[in-house]
Amino acid sequence: SYFANFVGAPDPSLWYPSALANALAGRDLDGDNPEMIITVNSLADWYRGGGIGPSKTEYDVQSVMLHEMAHGLGFLSTNSYDDFFGYGSIDQPTPFDAYLQTSDGRRLADLPTPSQELGVALTSSLVWNGALGIKANGGIKPKMYTPSRYEPGSSTSHLDENTFSKSGLDSVMTPSLDPGEVFRQPGPLLLAMMEDMRNKPPAGVAT
Repeated sequence: SYFANFVGAPDPSLWYPSALANALAGRDLDGDNPEMIITVNSLADWYRGGGIGPSKTEYDVQSVMLHEMAHGLGFLSTNSYDDFFGYGSIDQPTPFDAYLQTSDGRRLADLPTPSQELGVALTSSLVWNGALGIKANGGIKPKMYTPSRYEPGSSTSHLDENTFSKSGLDSVMTPSLDPGEVFRQPGPLLLAMMEDMRNKPPAGVAT
């Protein structure tokens, strides 16, 4: 679920996923429903622990859960893309969307929707504009994953694969997990970006 304009919302115009909204509100805004649901494919080649670690053909299930829980906590854009017309849409912009910035300084959340302008932004370079995320990335705006061919479920909602895939703990939120790769903690960049979303996003360039 998503919530806007609740008591404690840093920006009342944005839609906060329930786990983040609950944390900011200091109470459970929807006690009848869970904050996140993760469905796991039981037939995948999982490493479930209990040994020396995943082999070069196994995927570490704890690492995958850590990654997916970050999405459930708010590391997620609500955008969609029409392959035929090239239109992008964001019906309920989240704080995550508000921290994504185009190369000319506009916030993704401020672009007209639906529009080809937004479609171009979703398939062009986007960076994170949160002060804490920038600081955790050595003073550089973290680059997001925005391939020129839009990938549903991956585009915009991950850190750039080429930039961060070999960055140690900070690669936990890239779109691809390699067999044998293991994460046991979220890493400083993810934690900083999550902390950014607890604050009011900076104003964007008017469109």
